[in-house]
Amino acid sequence: SSDTLKPSDRHIGFPTETSTFLRRCLEIIPGALTWALVVIPVVGFIFGLTSILIGYFTILVIYWLYVSTRFVYGLWIGIRRTKRELKIDWIERYNDLNYVLIYPIHSEGLKTMEPSVMGWANSDVDTGKISLVVAIEEDHAQKCIENFEYIKEKYGNHFREIIYYIHPSNIEGKGANINYATRNFVNKINERGEDTQNYLLFTFDCDQIPHRKYMSAITYKYLNSPNRYHQFFSSAVHTFNNNIWRVPISVRAYSSSLTLTVLHGWTVMKNSKDTWSSYAVNLKTVVDVNYWCPDIENDDTAFYWNAKIRFNGDFTGEEVYIPTYNDAVENENYIDTHQSLYDQQYRWGCGIIVFPITIAGLFYNSEISLKKRLGILWRLLDNQVLLLNVVYLIIGIPIVSFFYTNFIIIQPVLPYLLVYISLGATLLYIPILFLRRELMPIPSGWNNWRHVWDILETLYISVNMLTFGFIPYLHAQTMLLIGIKPKKGLITTKKITIKE
Repeated sequence: SSDTLKPSDRHIGFPTETSTFLRRCLEIIPGALTWALVVIPVVGFIFGLTSILIGYFTILVIYWLYVSTRFVYGLWIGIRRTKRELKIDWIERYNDLNYVLIYPIHSEGLKTMEPSVMGWANSDVDTGKISLVVAIEEDHAQKCIENFEYIKEKYGNHFREIIYYIHPSNIEGKGANINYATRNFVNKINERGEDTQNYLLFTFDCDQIPHRKYMSAITYKYLNSPNRYHQFFSSAVHTFNNNIWRVPISVRAYSSSLTLTVLHGWTVMKNSKDTWSSYAVNLKTVVDVNYWCPDIENDDTAFYWNAKIRFNGDFTGEEVYIPTYNDAVENENYIDTHQSLYDQQYRWGCGIIVFPITIAGLFYNSEISLKKRLGILWRLLDNQVLLLNVVYLIIGIPIVSFFYTNFIIIQPVLPYLLVYISLGATLLYIPILFLRRELMPIPSGWNNWRHVWDILETLYISVNMLTFGFIPYLHAQTMLLIGIKPKKGLITTKKITIKE
């Protein structure tokens, strides 16, 4: 039953002792803060609060310039580290270790699965120590098992073992899928008399293709970390190069900006990085954290914050600069592709649930020091609310210019200064263009017009920040604010190729 897969001390992510009243109060906070920041300019203009508006936009502009400069610096550092680490022969630097790859499948076909499996099979570690565990959804079991048998027949000799588990259809979500498969695998190795601590677990999406040095680089970092049982390990170079040049401009711009955001985050905001999409962690650590929560919509990030609370604030991330290659959102046609992108971003936006459940965890865990509590609270606020809303700077400056006559009466210099600072931040798109091409090489044979269009696509990132990078997240926070749970079935991003 679904109850047997849930952590015994958690209910929908919250500590079981959390009252309904406290839970609702905590769920309201992020949405309320976001909407407060959204309506400040509107209220200010309606009531003519010019001084407040000037202060509001001044803070936003300066913050935006700081974030933009830090962003470019972080990319530059990250690309330098990527080039350096790709030259290292990691295989000579570590000892033997067992691996388990938790490979969740929904309804994807061989066209998606096989390149990923091939990538893991071609890893430069001893693949004979890899257990490939396929987590299959019951609703699509028949077709998935057929694909599994093909994969096992073709690639079985590359791995120690390839096995699958089918989790019940009444337990929804990727978290439930990998939760069920991992619990069963732990039972299997316990029966074999093996120690979970000797396994490094990788969880990832079924379209992900790792660079052949990915596993060896993580293994080296893992074995040389004195705090390895309270850490997760991830690639800082999460690209969408599998199909990046085939998808529509909106998807390409969003995927490119996501790659750059993840990379810069690891270089200059490492302490703020949490688990997302794909990562590695000791199998015993997963058991100690009581696996993933199957009864919340977004499990990826929740795993980190759950571990953070359970280990009394002692759970951090460590990165490698070896790339992984993933699929950007794609569906059969232009409209469906954008609908899938919105659905994906809304599902990711539902990850805002980590805000209330982490605060509840802090409330009931007295072992966490005050310093760590304050650090956790700031990171939640910065990651989940402030960075999302700074995008309003982009439309804030045009609004200031539109109402310029009101401002010039109060302060004739400040509006000009804000525009110039904002322009300076915008000019940083120029180095971003060249740094992006280092990670996402352009196709050969481009003519001059296509290069010009590529420059415009870089600027299009701003459009995505106002649309797919903001609206689905505001939608998710608003639903949590008013107490409406995410609709069932919005659990996967379809891996479908656009029809010619």
